[in-house]
Amino acid sequence: MTITELFRQDSMALPRRHAALVLPVVTGVGLAIVGAFGTYVGMGLLTRLVHFVVGALLITTLVIGVTALVRRYLFSGAEPLWAAIGVAVAVAPAGGWIVQQLLWLLAPQALPFVTYRDLTLQVLSINLFLGPLVWAVRRVHVGATDPAIAPSQPTSPLATACSFRSKLPFALRSAAILSLSAEDHYVRVRTDRGEALILIKLADAVAALGPETGVRIHRSHWVAHTAVRGLTRQSGRLGVRLDDNLVLPVSRAGQKLLRNQQDRMPLGA
Repeated sequence: MTITELFRQDSMALPRRHAALVLPVVTGVGLAIVGAFGTYVGMGLLTRLVHFVVGALLITTLVIGVTALVRRYLFSGAEPLWAAIGVAVAVAPAGGWIVQQLLWLLAPQALPFVTYRDLTLQVLSINLFLGPLVWAVRRVHVGATDPAIAPSQPTSPLATACSFRSKLPFALRSAAILSLSAEDHYVRVRTDRGEALILIKLADAVAALGPETGVRIHRSHWVAHTAVRGLTRQSGRLGVRLDDNLVLPVSRAGQKLLRNQQDRMPLGA
């Protein structure tokens, strides 16, 4: 990845980061104005604004950090909705402690009337509202602006291949690609060292690998020539066997390509 590409990715990520911070701040301001969770009783408006906005920023920062770890080590850059909800739940206890410390600083007179359990449940309810909302905002923005989904610009085959490889976890970037499977806006990349889910269109991933490396056997699947172990029929449907545990479906157009490019492929029962 070049320095230019790195700055381009950072600049594209800024609107997403802004959305991840603006939404909690707006929510915090709204909670302060209405005096949510009984805070209108013992806290003035200015104190409520500081309490809710600072709390929202601190908890959001924590959520962003945990989410970054989840994306990197569990989903390789693209977490599903259920994972975003899981992070919101997991962060709630730490968020309750943060709110408790803010109360101790800003309104210690309120502490006898609220428990840590109450604060954790309050944070959980806000997290369950904001977590999916921020996830949805990021998803819409990525779908509109990310080069993985936006119309592709003309690039050299080598640059396209390097761009595709750079999306993989570091440990898989030099691995042999065995198959690709589309999953919504993402592609599951199976290699000889493991697999990863990355944000890219299947057509772009196939183009990056080149026509000589494999065959697109289905609108949602591509296989490398070297990975194919044979054809098999399951419940009357033809599939490509990659190993003992994985069989990918083949469309009619895919069957023709396989016949043209894999003349000696055995047909299983």
